[in-house]
Amino acid sequence: MSSRWWSGDLDRRATPRAEYRRTPPALFEFGGLRCAVRDLGTGGLRIEPAPPGRVWTMNLEIAGEIHLRGSGRMLISGRITRIDRAGLAVLPDGPLWPSEEAVEAERALLMSSRRERRGAPRLPIPTALHTMTPLRDISATGLRYLVGRNEQPPAMGGPVEGAVQLDAETVIEVRGRVIRRMGREVAVALEPPGLAPEVLAILRRRFFPQGGPARTP
Repeated sequence: MSSRWWSGDLDRRATPRAEYRRTPPALFEFGGLRCAVRDLGTGGLRIEPAPPGRVWTMNLEIAGEIHLRGSGRMLISGRITRIDRAGLAVLPDGPLWPSEEAVEAERALLMSSRRERRGAPRLPIPTALHTMTPLRDISATGLRYLVGRNEQPPAMGGPVEGAVQLDAETVIEVRGRVIRRMGREVAVALEPPGLAPEVLAILRRRFFPQGGPARTP
C-alpha cells in the first residue's frame, strides 16, 4: 500500500486526544494559511480539509501557531506523515508541541462545551408566524437557521458573524462557528458567553406569550 495513503508509524489512537467533533475546530496558521484542526494529541494532529492552493508532499515540514481554547496560541512544528482525500496528518518534529497537560485541558473544555449545549434549554421558533424568520431554534449557546434559496451556505467549521432578522423590530447579533449543515439548515455554536438570559426572555415572550415550554436537544 502506498505511503501516500498509509503511515505505519502514525497511531494517534495510542494517546488521548482532543476531538473537535460537532464543535468549531482548533485553528492552525502557517505560511499564510488558516487550517482546521479536527483532532489533536501529543502524538500528532489532523487537518481537514487540506488547504487548497498548493501541492502537499510527504515529510513536508510545517511550523506555525495553533489556537487552543484552553491554552491560547502556541508555536508548533511538525511534518506531514499522511495525505489522503480528507486532509493531512502531522506528527511532531522537535520540542514545539502542546504538552499532555494542554491536550487534556483541551479535551476537558470540549467535553464541557458539549454537555452545556445538550443541557441548554432550546427555544423552538414557531413556523406559523405572520412574518417568517429564518431562525428555527435558539439557546444560550447556539442556534439553527435556514439559508435562503439564493444564498450560499457557510462552510463547515467556518466563522459566522452577522444579524438574524426575526421581524421588522427584532434583530439578534450573532457570532460563532458552523458545527452542522443539513440541507438548507445550518447549526451554529455561539462564541462565549453566548446569548444573555434577558435576550432569551425577550424571545420567549415574543413567540410564547402563553408560557409554552422550550424543548431540550
